[in-house]
Amino acid sequence: MPAADEFVRKNQHGDALVRRMGRGVRKAVGASGQIRSQAEISEYLRRPVSGFRQITVVSVRGGAGKTTVAALIATELARHRPDRVLAMDADAELGSLPLRLGVRSELSLFELAAQQPRTFEEAARYMQQTREGLWVLAATRGGRITGEFDFDTFQSAFSAVSRYISTAVTDCSAGILTDLHRGILGQSHSVVLVTPGTVDGALSARGALEWFSQGGQQRLLPRTVIAMVSHAPQIGADLNRATQMLTAWGTPVVHVPYDRHIATGGAVDVSLLGEGTQAAVGRIACEAFARSLGDPGPSH
Repeated sequence: MPAADEFVRKNQHGDALVRRMGRGVRKAVGASGQIRSQAEISEYLRRPVSGFRQITVVSVRGGAGKTTVAALIATELARHRPDRVLAMDADAELGSLPLRLGVRSELSLFELAAQQPRTFEEAARYMQQTREGLWVLAATRGGRITGEFDFDTFQSAFSAVSRYISTAVTDCSAGILTDLHRGILGQSHSVVLVTPGTVDGALSARGALEWFSQGGQQRLLPRTVIAMVSHAPQIGADLNRATQMLTAWGTPVVHVPYDRHIATGGAVDVSLLGEGTQAAVGRIACEAFARSLGDPGPSH
């Protein structure tokens, strides 16, 4: 079976050449305010945690960019934190989190759930590690569908590693209403709700927030961050108006711009992300991490 990277043109940068040249000019002139902001985010993401923090990434529908956002914020956390960060795939049918993170494993959370590892070294046999130091627990074996699993299976696997990590980013399958979603959301410290940067995407995000407020998940509202992802270079929707509608719920909205590197669909290389994408990922990671601590974060 060919590897996914064989289908991708190498070194596809997120920004076009003209934009990268303009960025070089801005750096030469000076962008101290942006540098200070990035430094603040980096320092904040290093904050110690008690126990572990679980950040769950969800979307109402498929194709929103949920897995990509989960991969990016997990990598961002791993890049800054001195302790262990875990990216956990909770989609056993279409889970592509390992692909986006550039790892492949013949073992999955199914095997881990059936074991009771006594040390991290034993648990690590079921995971892979990226070059940024992020630990990855797959829901499929070598990219092949393993089978459907329930919350008990998820929880057994998660419990086997949670004592050894500081932060976990869980990538759920599309939807928010199944028993599995309810179980994972019920124990989450914060949530990243991913939606396309379109009119129907904004409306679906509003529907999810309404469900949180009425469906027994009220505590999630102040812990939720919305990532609005643009999948095309030209934006037809009025994102400012959509943002105003969604922030009325008290949830921060971060726009992730179209990025040519992300659009290839292969493993994400953070060094090839566009400037706007890098800034958006840093803010989403910081906002989600802050809410997992019950803190509004350094930007407030």
